[in-house]
Amino acid sequence: MWTFLILALQVMIIMAWHGLETPLELLDPLVFEDILSIFVTNAVLRFIQVTVEIVFTWKARHTLNFDEKLRFALKFCICAIWTITLPAVYATSQKNYVCSTKLSQSNLYLYLETSNWQICKFISWWAQVSFVLMLLNLKTTWKFSCYPGILYRPRLYIGRGMQMSQVSLLKYTTFWVILLSIKFLFSYYFEIKLLVQPTKQIMKVNVNEYDWHELFPKVKNNAGAILAVWAPVLLVYFMDTQIWYSIFCTIFGGVYGIIHHLGEIRTMGMVRSRFHSLPSRFNDFLVPRTSQKENKRTFRNFLHNKIFKDLKCERSDLVRFATVWNKIINSFRMEDLISNRELDLMIMPVSANLNSNSIRWPLFLLASKFSTAVNMSKDFAGKYEHLQRKINKDSYMISAINESYDSLKSIFEFLVIGDLEKRVVGDTFKKIEQGIKNSSLLVDFQMNELPSIHEKLVHLVEFLFENKLAHREKVVILLQDIIEILTKDVMMNSSSILDMINCSTNLVLDGDGLFGCHQPELFASDCAICFPFPDDVSLKEQIKRLYLLLTVKEKAMDIPTNLEARRRISFFATSLFMDMPSAPKVRNMLSFSVMTPYYMEEVTFSHEELHSSQDGASILSYMQKIYPDEWKNFLERLGPMASNEEIQYWASFRGQTLSRTVRGMMYYKEALKLQADLDRASDPGREMVHLKAGIEFSQSDALSDMKFTYVVSCQNFGAQKSSGDPHAQDILDLMIRYPSLRVAYIEEKEVNSFDNRQKVYSSVLVKADNNLDQEIYRIKLPGPPIIGEGKPENQNHAIIFTRGDALQTIDMNQDNYLEEAYKMRNVLQEFCRHHGENPPTILGLREHIFTGSVSSLAGFMSYQETSFVTIGQRFLANPLRQGPHHLSRFLVRFHYGHPDIFDRVFHLTRGGVSKASKTINLSEDVFAGFNSTLRRGYVTYNEYMQVGKGRDVGLNQITKFEAKVANGNSEQSLSRDIYRLGQRFDFFRMLSCYFTTVGFYFNSLVGDNF
Repeated sequence: MWTFLILALQVMIIMAWHGLETPLELLDPLVFEDILSIFVTNAVLRFIQVTVEIVFTWKARHTLNFDEKLRFALKFCICAIWTITLPAVYATSQKNYVCSTKLSQSNLYLYLETSNWQICKFISWWAQVSFVLMLLNLKTTWKFSCYPGILYRPRLYIGRGMQMSQVSLLKYTTFWVILLSIKFLFSYYFEIKLLVQPTKQIMKVNVNEYDWHELFPKVKNNAGAILAVWAPVLLVYFMDTQIWYSIFCTIFGGVYGIIHHLGEIRTMGMVRSRFHSLPSRFNDFLVPRTSQKENKRTFRNFLHNKIFKDLKCERSDLVRFATVWNKIINSFRMEDLISNRELDLMIMPVSANLNSNSIRWPLFLLASKFSTAVNMSKDFAGKYEHLQRKINKDSYMISAINESYDSLKSIFEFLVIGDLEKRVVGDTFKKIEQGIKNSSLLVDFQMNELPSIHEKLVHLVEFLFENKLAHREKVVILLQDIIEILTKDVMMNSSSILDMINCSTNLVLDGDGLFGCHQPELFASDCAICFPFPDDVSLKEQIKRLYLLLTVKEKAMDIPTNLEARRRISFFATSLFMDMPSAPKVRNMLSFSVMTPYYMEEVTFSHEELHSSQDGASILSYMQKIYPDEWKNFLERLGPMASNEEIQYWASFRGQTLSRTVRGMMYYKEALKLQADLDRASDPGREMVHLKAGIEFSQSDALSDMKFTYVVSCQNFGAQKSSGDPHAQDILDLMIRYPSLRVAYIEEKEVNSFDNRQKVYSSVLVKADNNLDQEIYRIKLPGPPIIGEGKPENQNHAIIFTRGDALQTIDMNQDNYLEEAYKMRNVLQEFCRHHGENPPTILGLREHIFTGSVSSLAGFMSYQETSFVTIGQRFLANPLRQGPHHLSRFLVRFHYGHPDIFDRVFHLTRGGVSKASKTINLSEDVFAGFNSTLRRGYVTYNEYMQVGKGRDVGLNQITKFEAKVANGNSEQSLSRDIYRLGQRFDFFRMLSCYFTTVGFYFNSLVGDNF
């Protein structure tokens, strides 16, 4: 790369010196004469490179075999011959140069054929010889090839088969050609060309003798001045490729994100506008197809999913979506992200009591819709069709009106039990429905009294929800007032209802002993209404929902108020419109394991740690200040007398603790259990309503345990138990809280053997049983396992306890979400979804930094990480897929913990998921990417699923982290993995590798210091 940049700089200086405007003028013979000097420069640079390579390997000369020594000798000899021959031939050509008008007017080809320049003939002869030798090399089996290019490449077995397809090669080659073309054009017109004229003027200045600072005494030329002018420009020239790469990364990544609907739904207002299409998208991707034909990626299915989207939902689709949606909202409540009121407003009930064609959307979509419809109708002047058309423009308003009407009708049918009252209420509903059917609602009813009826209904529903016997009289009065307003002020023709009321007279005995006619009051008798209601949960929920539907005034954009809840809902909605594989049934999905390495970090904050005052504030008070709404929701959920254990977990779930990571990862099991129930309920012969009746969860538990395993590798757990460390009890409490959790640790024992004591090391896997840890497996180790870097060794000893086809590596400061766990089936299908000749070996996933709200520095780190794991990662995946993306998913993120999913069998048979050698493998995880790439694997990057990640929040922590990353990157540049990749990469792939690894730090160093 440096040779290429130096030669390009030489060409641009020659062009600028001759005053050329376009590269086409290079074909001019007079200019081409000077351009040929780049061959001399290339020969000298190549000789320097070979010399440096020999110097660096000189101390290892005793370990080289004869072929390698011969290769170095031949490389040195050939480069030396070129370095001597080309300048000599070029100098001879300069002496024989004859400038003639005929020569200058001839074309370039004729000039090369008839030129007296010996260098042209020599280069032409060498090109022909090299081509012949290459053809001979293809037809023979020489042990040492005569083709000159082979001499510079060592004989490596690892890395064979890394060649890319022609499409992938064309993608990243086109990208780099465009980038370098723009870079050179910019450098030529705005850097090089602007300095040529001042340089010529400086060179024309006559210098006799003067002192120029202490460094250059008695200078007799202007070389120092020219160097001072050109040095900054040359520095920018050699480092601005990194800047152009960042610009192109932003542009291409942003365009790619727009095309693939990334960030399409960013606010709750957008969620509200697209919510009606979520059930159909959910059914397309997160619900298994019933037939294999539907799973095929045909052109018809593509048109159906991408262009002619059918957004109409069947009732079974709505039940599935509502079931999962309600689980997600309930998880928000258990995490204290929303309050009880927001929970009621966001739940999406599906009841069999209402009309099967009606859709009961969450109330946060229908908030204030009914009140708006009332206000719109009371002052409306025009035809009913115009009013209906105006209301139909808002689908949520129509849903609010229909649901309110159906709920009122259902509640009145349950509330009113008297014969007369039933006839009056039934006739009233019939007249309303008749007016709607005949489009005569505005003619048959006076709409100006709707607000008063609305107010009465609100009070009535409120009393019905409280369901107290003391309110019976008030309920009767409200019912009478509603009927009176309807019959006297609203209905234009209410004679039939009035006659029905007036004709219902009874003979009663007065005080004089005479019988008289008495008209009873409606709803006043004991047998007229059924109030208070019996204890019916479904009826109570229906009344509560109706009350909220009539009274809630908040806008949908304000619900929920918690920013984290809004972000998670927005991302989940966005992901449903992204391209992802269809989900298989749980019994057919790939099984997977999750592994988390743990050393001595916090498991759960203790009572003393929460209340200990540091810098004038305790951890608990600090958490309450950062998350005031979540603390308020926590007290609402458990009351002010919450136990100390619950408070400890509440604070721990908001820090970078192991308990937070374990809770997030165990969402996988909860999601699999629900998905198994949905799969079984959707089987032929079963109905979705069986979900509410309850299904045997033992089968779901067994199936989820078969498909999911979670292992936390606590290497010091045994030592912590023996020493009484409180961390051991915290880990045991986690195993009791989550029975499916498994803990692996290293046990060290001293045993007597032949009159001496020796240490025996074992890897042990335990689970919780009867509030104690119970051993499951024990594997004897040949010696102490921690001989390299701690984290990779911790992973390597526990990876044997994982199961399944895939393995997700999770750090102990990460988190997961229930709504994202539902998409794990789709992500695992990427292994079965061939993106090329072979399936992927590593699936890269998006991360969300949840520590951004802790401090301003943490917020900056969050924004930095977001830019790298979104625009940078998706850009490296496409158009640079199968090139730098093998490395990008490790090197561009600049961190060691990651949620990527490995092909477990592939990596277990090829060295594991991380290397553990001291110092050289400081950035241990990245070497799994190197290893996978060198062995014909490749990485995909999927943004439809995200995992939480904690970051450093203090200045000292951030500084140490950045220093560790930079140090790890320097160690990577010394590793044989990078050497092997460099030997196998072509020029453009090596550019991608360089500017995402060493080049980034080198250019940052140059930019910061100069």
